[in-house]
Amino acid sequence: MSREIGTGALVVAFLGAPTVWALHLAVSYFLVSIGCRTDWAGAKAAVLLATVIAALIAIGFGVFAWQRWRWARGGRGGGLLDPDHVREFLALSGVVFAALFVAAIIMSGISPLFLPLCTTS
Repeated sequence: MSREIGTGALVVAFLGAPTVWALHLAVSYFLVSIGCRTDWAGAKAAVLLATVIAALIAIGFGVFAWQRWRWARGGRGGGLLDPDHVREFLALSGVVFAALFVAAIIMSGISPLFLPLCTTS
């Protein structure tokens, strides 16, 4: 039995992880700029903590999108390119987006482990 996915839930499922990635990027740049300007020793740890939190939230959005896709699918077959399955397609795209953006969050967030936060000139 399939359920109808609301438009709000569909938007959250589709755009949740990309939004978390953008916020993570902004917060990371903010933390690095504060750390470089004030010689804050905890900047690296703060960026790593922000990365873990953002990755977990993005994973949560992926799980949310996966649940919405399964609800909309309801055990029936059929292709996702059928115009009647647009909501299923967008929910499943949200799952894929979540996987991609979790990887992007992790890759950008672990750079302080390998690179210095500040450069001296």
